[in-house]
Amino acid sequence: MLTVFAALSQLEREQLKQRQREGIEIAKAQGKYTGRKPIPIDWARFGQLYGEWKSKNITGRDFMRRMDLSANTFYRR
Repeated sequence: MLTVFAALSQLEREQLKQRQREGIEIAKAQGKYTGRKPIPIDWARFGQLYGEWKSKNITGRDFMRRMDLSANTFYRR
């Protein structure tokens, strides 16, 4: 009995994912699915603050606060 329920659940999940993929393809074709917009960065200021951070004049938190960046964005850049 449990095997039948598991099989039905798996089948429904596969169908759901297929419908989702089809919907994303349709939205991309219509130009509605473009993803997240990139965060604008002032690279001149970033370079200046990066130099200060590398020379240990400011902390990483100060850098993030001044540039208004999250920790993930800071370390990724």
